[in-house]
Amino acid sequence: MFRYTSIARIRRPAIAGISALTLGIGAAAWAATAASAAQAPAAAATCATSALSVWVDPDQSDGAAGTDAYPLEITNHGSRACTLDGYPGVSATTLGGRQLGDAASREPVFAATRVTIQAGGTAHADLFYHDVAVVTAGCKPAQASLIKVYPPNSKQADTGFFSLQVCTLKNHGYLSVSVIRSGARLDV
Repeated sequence: MFRYTSIARIRRPAIAGISALTLGIGAAAWAATAASAAQAPAAAATCATSALSVWVDPDQSDGAAGTDAYPLEITNHGSRACTLDGYPGVSATTLGGRQLGDAASREPVFAATRVTIQAGGTAHADLFYHDVAVVTAGCKPAQASLIKVYPPNSKQADTGFFSLQVCTLKNHGYLSVSVIRSGARLDV
């Protein structure tokens, strides 16, 4: 009987220890999995044009030497965060949607990075208006009423109101645009 008791005394603590170790390892593995899942949210999808609104704030312009820079604001009115990466396509149009002159060229003042726009949030690009190109001889200026904006890598555009004098001739660049960056221009 003595022998049976001593084996039982050894077995029970050994089993309890192994059980505790197993539970501890399982709990640690579960906690690590839960923590890594919390730290790695699912990547946001590319912004659909239908979830975006574009607008220019003419009161926030700054410039010098014949070039004005305006904030081209892009607001996500969708219900989820989305991403954009690169240059938007921009052109000036009539109220009827007819493009006036050349589309904006790319202004490489910032490096392109993926920008996440939260639901209800805004990102921006800088829209540069080169009025010197409009007033040069033979430019055939006209009044634009809208800007048409294609988000990067999109074939659908959105429009925003923006009245400006434009050059209707081809190869007379009067607009250029930077890459999209985080936040509204006023936030930066």
